Order: sequence, then structure tokens, then C-alpha cells
Amino acid sequence: MLNSSVNEELVNVAGVKDGDLVLDIGPGTGSLTNVLIKAGASVIAIEKDPHMVVLVKERFGSTDQLMVLQEDVTKCHIRSRLSSFIESKNSTGHELKRAKVVANIPFNISTDVVKQLLPMGDIISDVVLLLQDEAALRLTDVSLRKTEHRPVNIFVNFYSDPEYKFKVERSNFFPQPNVDAAVVRFKLKLISDYPPVISIKSFFSMVNSAFNGKRKMLRRSLQHICSALEIEAALMNVGLPTTSRPEELTLDDFVKLHNEIAKV
Repeated sequence: MLNSSVNEELVNVAGVKDGDLVLDIGPGTGSLTNVLIKAGASVIAIEKDPHMVVLVKERFGSTDQLMVLQEDVTKCHIRSRLSSFIESKNSTGHELKRAKVVANIPFNISTDVVKQLLPMGDIISDVVLLLQDEAALRLTDVSLRKTEHRPVNIFVNFYSDPEYKFKVERSNFFPQPNVDAAVVRFKLKLISDYPPVISIKSFFSMVNSAFNGKRKMLRRSLQHICSALEIEAALMNVGLPTTSRPEELTLDDFVKLHNEIAKV
């Protein structure tokens, strides 16, 4: 990142303040880590590259605000790491409730990281990421009635309130990528605020099945769950056409349909 103001904006978007616990994914040389520490945060940095781990540890060796873990974030048990840190802080009277994530992550793992973090609303309040601009626009679109929508859009809106914050031109990076980036904030929902589905596991199983036959009507793509006639009846009962296709449904539509089918 050539433009230090982008890192400052990332931290500002997350509302990082003194005493916060922040997860920094892929700190690299530590430019974002430095801004987080200056904001008064305790930082857990997860870095896969052993050379970068050494560099970051040496750069911030004089501070007790940083813990560096040499791990692959997609394989790291983030929940246990954060929970242990929060418990240790609370035992000292700091009353730390939920952590934040602020990171500039590789574009190729962005979807995996989003899927990993968003269901952790019980221990994470905000996830602020620098993503590829195209992915950022897609993930933050809450209309959910477009042909390019996928199960990940339902996933994102189920677990969070996403917001596209601002675009970051490719000229801000070295080496310069072929695409622009954007900052996105996911405000994670508490479990009590999730859409009221009978079973989260079966809900997403139904959504994935629906999109596997994206160009098919739901009465065909969901036939492994129940008969076409029962699916048509469920669609009618929730006020949807019997010819509905997955891209035509909102998150609320999917919730109602799932709960109706679960009664069958």
C-alpha cells in the first residue's frame, strides 16, 4: 500500500479506539498494523509468510500491543484465538466484549475469509476489509434480485449489514494490480438478530441447492427436499409465484420459503 491515508481510513471506518482488540490479517511489512497500534488497539496479526513474521516482530518488538501468529488464516482457528484473548483481558478488568477485524487481504482468499468471519458475531462486532472493487460491489448489494447473485450474497446479508465505503484506485498499490479495490464494512449481527430460520444449516443447504439450478425454477431445483407440488404450495403460501427462480428471491423470501418447506 503506497498511500498511508488508506490505512488510516480503514481504521477510521472500523471506529478503532484505545483498548480495542483488532485482528489484522496478512500484515505484510506492518503499515496497517502501525496505524492500529497508534490508535491504541491490541492487535493479533496473522501472517503466513515466515519472513514477514520476522520483519513485523522486529519492527514492533518494543510494544506489548501486538501478538503475531505465523498461520494460514484460512486454516487458523480464529474463534479460539480471539476468545482466549478476550477472556484474558476480561479477567484483568478491561471488560472487552467483541473484537474487530481490519485487514487488507489477498483478493484470491476474500470470499473464504468473509465466510469464515461473518458467522462470528458473538465475538466480532465489525469486519472492515480491503477487497477487489467488483467483489465489494457484489457483496454489499442488498437488493438481492439480480441474475448475478449467488449464495454468498444471501450468506453476507444473513450474518451482517454490509456497506460499501469507498473505492481505492489500483495506483495506490505496488506492484500495481489489474483491478481497483474498495473498502467494505460488515457490521456483524448478534445471533438474536439473525433471520428467524428453523435451522441455519438446513436453510443454507436449501439456498445452495436453489442456486445449483440457478436457471431452473425452484419447484425443480428443490425436488430432492420435497415434491414439486409441495414446493409450489409452499411458494404460494409465502406469496411467491410457483414459477419463481432463485435470483428473484430476497433474503426474506428465502427465509419464509425455508420455514414453510420445513413444515412439510
